[in-house]
Amino acid sequence: MSTVTEEIKARVDLVELIGRTVELKRVGAYYRGLCPFHAEKTPSFYVRPQAQSWHCFGCNKSGTAFDWLMEREHLEFGEALRTLAALTGVSLPERGDPEAEDQARRLYTILERAQTFYSGFLWGAAGARAREYLQKRGLSDEALQLFGLGYAPSGNALLRYLEKDGFSEQELQAAGVTGVTEDEGRPYDFFRDRVLFPIRDAQGRTIAFGARALDDAVGPKYLNSRDTLLFHKQETLFAFDLARKPMARERQVVIVEGYMDAAMAHQHGYRNVVATLGTAITDRHLRLLRRHVDEIVLALDPDAAGEAASRRAYLVAEQTLRTGMLPVVAPSRRQQRYAADSSVSLRVMSLPDGKDPDELIRSDPTAWPALVRAATPVIDFVLQRLEARHDLTTARGKAAAADEVADVLAGVANPIEQDSYTNEVAIRLKVEPEAVRRLLRARRQPSRSPHTPAGPQPTALRGDAHDDYLLALLMRLHTQRDAASTVPTDLEFILPESRALYNALGGEIPPELEPYAERARARVALVERLSTRELLSRVEETRLWIKKELIERRKMEISAVIRALGDDGDDAEERRLTGQLIELARGMAAIDQQLLPDRESAGTR
Repeated sequence: MSTVTEEIKARVDLVELIGRTVELKRVGAYYRGLCPFHAEKTPSFYVRPQAQSWHCFGCNKSGTAFDWLMEREHLEFGEALRTLAALTGVSLPERGDPEAEDQARRLYTILERAQTFYSGFLWGAAGARAREYLQKRGLSDEALQLFGLGYAPSGNALLRYLEKDGFSEQELQAAGVTGVTEDEGRPYDFFRDRVLFPIRDAQGRTIAFGARALDDAVGPKYLNSRDTLLFHKQETLFAFDLARKPMARERQVVIVEGYMDAAMAHQHGYRNVVATLGTAITDRHLRLLRRHVDEIVLALDPDAAGEAASRRAYLVAEQTLRTGMLPVVAPSRRQQRYAADSSVSLRVMSLPDGKDPDELIRSDPTAWPALVRAATPVIDFVLQRLEARHDLTTARGKAAAADEVADVLAGVANPIEQDSYTNEVAIRLKVEPEAVRRLLRARRQPSRSPHTPAGPQPTALRGDAHDDYLLALLMRLHTQRDAASTVPTDLEFILPESRALYNALGGEIPPELEPYAERARARVALVERLSTRELLSRVEETRLWIKKELIERRKMEISAVIRALGDDGDDAEERRLTGQLIELARGMAAIDQQLLPDRESAGTR
């Protein structure tokens, strides 16, 4: 389910926001500058746009866009929320909608139970044919478990199974697991006699299914769930939940076209692979990915449709992946112009012998890394195929080729790089370079704006289990007047929303924080019977676990920054950061000592 705060975080350009008051310089995947919260001569303040976060290794302040405004402008959370909502164009709700939230929870439950049902059939006697099909396709049992694959039997077994659990026909239709006949309006299982691929959100929750017919003669061969409250095909990527951390580590993602392509890649250890769901690559896909990677590689099927999809993806990317406008060298300020700047590069992988990624990896898994490394920039991909697509011996063919390549050339921000490609196009078309430049000038849309923000779609609610549990404990303590005053004052939370919710306890909960409050309330039942002493003990224990998690994240952040600094040769900065790693390790050891007596009980909670 989407929340206002997550939508704002997805839309805000943190580099632009912080860059208004801090001079930032790019270092690898980060931006670095002098910290505004303490006096320093050596920059120790970093912004990580992909993670939408900032951190100072000098004073240890860190957070999101909300934290930035709360720290820098001394705003309350609500004020920061309203400021960022106005900046990003997000509408704030007047009040929460408990009915809609309850509906979403029930849909998640339906889909979770449907996946359990389908998985049970796959591994049972009825799923023998489906298992045989998947094994022939090369998928191991481990891969089937990893992706939660299932089998939908014939008939209406799922409908009967879920109706026994008290779900209405309307709810099952809303979840996309049943349909209704046109003639009599009778409900039926939407998926029948098919292999089921669960489609999951970033948190790993099932939101839809993709289905493959066991018989090639049955159409359609692939069938996806309809769009629902939880699932929107054009903004969802298969295996994103599994690929999110690997692609963030590698700063690269590979996009394939099919479920089997992605599953086979993951099975062989290539975990930074995601798949579209039978749709073209959309701006929403790219906005989702650009926060995690510096490079997107397209591994689309090696046919005419795949080539066309690559060109379309580039045109979408040219608008979506830009971070702003770069000034291009000009003779004078009056003649100054701007070109789109992109922090994420887009390349195309050439798949040999007409094989799709699934076939390629099955036949030779070791060839995949070299093919990814050899992926070419989209403009090179387009240029290499001009002669095959157009008759360059005729004026009409040359004009069509020039028209096709001009869209791609216009997106090259670096003037030297663009000029080089312009000359190459002129040579291939056997025309004067100036003719290509005139075409580009006609296509160019000048802009004096130094920045063009992009508005991504809402993202799913992000929660944290430690935050939820601590808030549940605090909610329980707030019902005991004498106990509330004994709660530690130095509480930390993983998410700024959790901290804002804690500050609002005892008063009116802002509607934008209601989804987070609901997550915490769901855990209150777990602590209702604890005594005041036990509640306070659990608060202290959970506080330490959160502190440990924050230290672990900080260590990872520092390690990543040290790696990014490697090429710069900034030895003093590296020594300073290494010293902080040592201090953090000592802090972690101290927390482990405090947790040691409670570790057994904590592990069973």
